[in-house]
Amino acid sequence: MNPAVPRPSYPRITARRQTVLSRWVTLVEKSVQFSSDGPVQTYHGLTQRDYVAVFAVTADGLIPVVRQYRPVVEAFTWEFPGGTVDRGETPAAAIRRELREEAGLRARRLVYLGNYLPDTGRLQIGSHAFFARTRRPAPDFKPEPGLRLKFVTPAGLRAMMRRMEFRHQLHWAIYAAALLRGLDLGAPA
Repeated sequence: MNPAVPRPSYPRITARRQTVLSRWVTLVEKSVQFSSDGPVQTYHGLTQRDYVAVFAVTADGLIPVVRQYRPVVEAFTWEFPGGTVDRGETPAAAIRRELREEAGLRARRLVYLGNYLPDTGRLQIGSHAFFARTRRPAPDFKPEPGLRLKFVTPAGLRAMMRRMEFRHQLHWAIYAAALLRGLDLGAPA
């Protein structure tokens, strides 16, 4: 915000309280006043460490996707490699780590696609998106326990999306961000 322009006085956060629910999530309570004569209203949101995910393409044009059980939705889901940023870690370092752990890949080229807000009404989390060019993993690579890794073609990924087998909305956004940036997703590097 330009310092010469006065900040609007409303809405105003009048109080904040955080309750740690687990090592993964914190409940944030905010008291908000929208006008000088309006009542203070209470809003709740959830926060955690920033999230990272990567749409990666191997040198031969394949895309790694991982399947794991997600207790929150009580289902197995197909997703791009991703996870949370550890304390003291940058988002780029975190995504390089997640890419190695989940897919056995090393990024040759990493493109930052932005820091997105996954749900502005309920989540206070930064979601960092990346695109990566990689090499294939070593043939003896074993993904983390509970994780299934497969490599799909760009057409295969789109088919999974149409069939709603790949339905992580933030990961759809990463795919769209890569397309909007004009990244050549299907061409081998």
